[in-house]
Amino acid sequence: MRIVPLAADSLGARSMATLVETPDVTVVLDPSVRLAPVRYGLPPHPLEEERQRALWRTIRDAAKRADVLTVSHYHYDHHNPDAPSIFKGKLAILKDGKFHINRSQRERAGTFVKALEGYPREVQVADGNDLDVGGTEITFSPAVPHGPTDELGYVVMTRIAHADDVFVHTSDVLGPPRKAHLSFLLDADPTVLYVDGPMTHMPENYPAEETRRSVANLLRVVRGTRVRTLIVDHHALRDRAWRSWMPPLLEAAEAHDVSVLTASEFAGKALDPLESRRDELYGVRAGPGAPDARPAGQGSAGEDR
Repeated sequence: MRIVPLAADSLGARSMATLVETPDVTVVLDPSVRLAPVRYGLPPHPLEEERQRALWRTIRDAAKRADVLTVSHYHYDHHNPDAPSIFKGKLAILKDGKFHINRSQRERAGTFVKALEGYPREVQVADGNDLDVGGTEITFSPAVPHGPTDELGYVVMTRIAHADDVFVHTSDVLGPPRKAHLSFLLDADPTVLYVDGPMTHMPENYPAEETRRSVANLLRVVRGTRVRTLIVDHHALRDRAWRSWMPPLLEAAEAHDVSVLTASEFAGKALDPLESRRDELYGVRAGPGAPDARPAGQGSAGEDR
């Protein structure tokens, strides 16, 4: 199995877009990349905009080679409503747009499905779905909360298995803090797990207790599954101090021969989380507790609703 992070926060922009290739099928998960509209009270820096364009080209080129494109939910860093044509001739497997979904994502799902008309060769609902392609199994979790509560809606996690290799992609579970998240991960028994990590850069919306729960759940995965590589990225990399919560996880990982990496490190590329350094890119320095001003309609937890 070949796993390639196509875009990620550690590569410079918000994304968990990932290519997974087996002898039977090529899948691209969540083909989109976005920038935080406001961070430290500042708009995206030109360097971030340039990086976003470069990462989008990588995603678009990978999508051309893929057989299957998936969308775990309808936040813009996980689906791109402006590029339905990348689904041309593909099997599209999408988060259910009618059930277990909040209002804004329901509206986006309806708009997106309409825009897709005529492009995919087939559209399927992801939630709880599974399919076999030759010797490859693709399994989607039931809809689970986008974080500790369902305030931001629901997402689906993805498991892709071939022979002894099992890759699991959590999408936006913000940790994972919930039993529903943990149960799927334990049952999935991954060898490579890609988690989005706790949202520690916004403690006013993600209390320290949720980070403790997320770490405890990751410890259970490390100790109770066949995982050998744990990729931690996305929300986690938006905090300059993201390593501060990791020592217990790193200790357990070392004891169980598990490598813990960012997506950039897994891809063999430089660690470059531009969003967390946006103030420095502009030549200023925000304090560690500097609030993120948001335009009207921006989610209080740093996500589009």
